Amino acid sequence: MPLALRRPRTLALLIVVAVVSAVALTGARAPARAVPAGASPTVSAADLPRPPWFDMRLLEAHVQFDAPTARAQPPTVTAAAGILVDIDSNSILWQQNAHAELPPASTTKILSALVALENFNTSRDVTVTAAAVALAWDESRMGLRAGETLTVDELLTGMLLVSGNDAANALADGTVGAERFVAAMNAQVAALGLHDSHFTTPVGLQDADQYSSAYDLAAIGAAVVRAFPIFDDIVATRATTLAANAGHPAFSLQSINTLLSMYPPAVGIKPGWTAAAGYCEVALAVRGGHRLLSAILNAPYAFSQSRRLLDWGFVQEGLPSTLATPPATAPPSG
Repeated sequence: MPLALRRPRTLALLIVVAVVSAVALTGARAPARAVPAGASPTVSAADLPRPPWFDMRLLEAHVQFDAPTARAQPPTVTAAAGILVDIDSNSILWQQNAHAELPPASTTKILSALVALENFNTSRDVTVTAAAVALAWDESRMGLRAGETLTVDELLTGMLLVSGNDAANALADGTVGAERFVAAMNAQVAALGLHDSHFTTPVGLQDADQYSSAYDLAAIGAAVVRAFPIFDDIVATRATTLAANAGHPAFSLQSINTLLSMYPPAVGIKPGWTAAAGYCEVALAVRGGHRLLSAILNAPYAFSQSRRLLDWGFVQEGLPSTLATPPATAPPSG
């Protein structure tokens, strides 16, 4: 048969083979897992088209605080939103616009720490990427340089004490990549049973698609405090030095959480600030066997307001007031 007459059949056969191959490949793919119930309706590139946690582990610890009961008149709190809870009894002592979705600033790093602690051994070495240290001039930083190697524990220390954006980025980029890490953050929020939050970075810089609430931040804080004693140790530290080794120089780190010096019962957790978020503070204090956790967002003089709120909470628990502490000062940014 002439070649010219065979070509149409050959072409048709090739088309059939291609179609069959495509169908076979499609059928071989594992079905995608569904997004967990309660996940934020906001969708970012980090959420789709794959499962939101990319097979990373999630702390399965549903957190729900009990409704507040009648209390004595609380102190006036000048904040866009806030909450005070006893994290041992799960009881809300005070709240104000607790579910309002607001920018969380660097309190975001509490969730970043939870994801890191749930998924990585704290002694794991992480190499700092160039992307991790590509920061704007006004971003808070630990002082990392590309190519340095630090442990997860050391990066957590820099991220939580001095609010190092470079440390938070390094924890994400140098382990599983930023997209995968942030996706795990959003899946972790859903696993805790929370509904007011969505995150786009592990850092907390302003982004219209990054928001949280005082309730959610208190719940995230309670979850990580209950699950990881090493987190408690880090956020209670006022100052430390990471000794130099073959992977990095020495780092002298001073906590930016002024509440630790203003209010002796305070043992953490994390302040934050951006121009849009204002001053934010998630605070934990311990007295007489009671652990009180507060979260206030967009609050001027956040440290002194947290101190007064926590002290009022201890009075509600039957303890005397202890406010013979230094006068309030404007908190630094971080």
